[in-house]
Amino acid sequence: MENLAVICPDVAFKIEYYDTDEQFGAEQASWTRGKLYARTGSREDGYVFAVNLEKMQEVWSASVLAELLSLKSFMDAFIISELSVLKYEQHQSLNGCGGYRHTERLQSEKLYFCVYKSLLRKFCEYKLARELPEFGKALALLNMAVRPVGWLKLAQELPCRNELKALDSFLQYGTIGNLGVLPGFYDFMVPLSLAAIRTEMTNVLTTTQLLTDWLLGLELNAGADEAKEEEQAGFESGSVSSMAAVKVVSAEELCEIVRKENIRELRTQMQNAATQVGKLAGAGRFLSRGSDTAQFFLDTVRKYHYEISELEYMFRQSFTAMKIIAAYDGDVNLKKQQEAYLASKTGEESKVYQYYLKRRVSVDIMILRDVSGSTYRFEREYAEAIVEILAAVNNFEGIRTLVIDFESGAVLRKSFDMKAERTSIVPLSGGGTNMLPAVQLLEEQKLKGRRRLLFVLSDGEINDREAAELELTAYCSRNQIEQIKLTFDEGDKYGYEHTTIINLHKFIAQKIVEKGIDY
Repeated sequence: MENLAVICPDVAFKIEYYDTDEQFGAEQASWTRGKLYARTGSREDGYVFAVNLEKMQEVWSASVLAELLSLKSFMDAFIISELSVLKYEQHQSLNGCGGYRHTERLQSEKLYFCVYKSLLRKFCEYKLARELPEFGKALALLNMAVRPVGWLKLAQELPCRNELKALDSFLQYGTIGNLGVLPGFYDFMVPLSLAAIRTEMTNVLTTTQLLTDWLLGLELNAGADEAKEEEQAGFESGSVSSMAAVKVVSAEELCEIVRKENIRELRTQMQNAATQVGKLAGAGRFLSRGSDTAQFFLDTVRKYHYEISELEYMFRQSFTAMKIIAAYDGDVNLKKQQEAYLASKTGEESKVYQYYLKRRVSVDIMILRDVSGSTYRFEREYAEAIVEILAAVNNFEGIRTLVIDFESGAVLRKSFDMKAERTSIVPLSGGGTNMLPAVQLLEEQKLKGRRRLLFVLSDGEINDREAAELELTAYCSRNQIEQIKLTFDEGDKYGYEHTTIINLHKFIAQKIVEKGIDY
């Protein structure tokens, strides 16, 4: 439960499981019988998610996801779907006049309702994938495999049913097909919907209004009267639940929805995402219920305070050098004792004394972190290792740090000028493994330190390993960079040396000492 709580850290909720449809109906008599979920209470009182296990088993078995996800992960995905609506809709959309008009149309216009629900599902998925990637993957898989019954019923009754199906298919599968849509629909819909789901909730509302009015206009208001009907079964305006009752998409139906030339790519995409979803019941992506990613940094510092202090001491000893300066006064230079005695007798000034000048520290520390799907077993340790290093040098003037994450592409996670505690270093894994984009991004950075260290954290299973390492070795050679390759995987391979998170400070200390302190 701690895992799911990070989605909405400011919302209290609990999950109740019922073994049979009969038990579910008896215990939840006030809710609509046969629903997979129901929610009650307020934000202050908390929410209750009631899970009908019998019904859930039934839909899971018929779903295209039955071979990809366990029943537990499938059920977790439903809870994630509900929490994502709480997170992004309830807290953001219903403010001001725009929110009031949105609520009014949502409760009275079926076409508006259907357009909005399609955009909302994808918006929640996109936002969650960026903020909490693993939960986003689970939600993406669920959205591909189920359809809300209420939405389907309403869409089927409307004159623009083909356009609604085309909109939903495009959002969920990226497909554009010949579904008998109105001329110009795709040209109008595609840029608007993509911009809406990738930006803010206010843009989702605006796009919903534009698409709805456009469809009504082309249909010459054919659906306007129908939209005002009193039937509310599909609206359920008092509930946040978008998955109260669903129709599952089977493997055969998925092939019908997606063109044959695209089905293989889609299935591969779903399989790759599914490999990451099974970890939802484990430790999770975040250590804290807090929504601030900086919390992970603070939690890790507290957890490894001893190791960090040891590493800090080692860095201080290695990076801090003292230079002896000859002077006319100060401490007596023992090697010039006789010369100092003669000078005292003759009265002649001579630089027979000395003082110590602390040499200015000038070090650049760079870290490349592998966050590909193959590193999921050690994603937490990799993140904690980075925090250890950053925290150990955080109080050093003259030491700059940089972090780059790579999988299929590369992301500059921390620049040289960014404060360590403000970074978004959290456990991550997913995607392919290409290191060359990270090397190219590294080459763009401006180095200043007299001494330069590069740490590469990876399991060594890199698709472009030979080309990337050739480029990286040449770059390090040109810029006098000391490269340290380490892994938490079992055994040394591909030049990566094995260590553990507990022994990391000892491993780094040994490597720094081996490479010397002259810089």
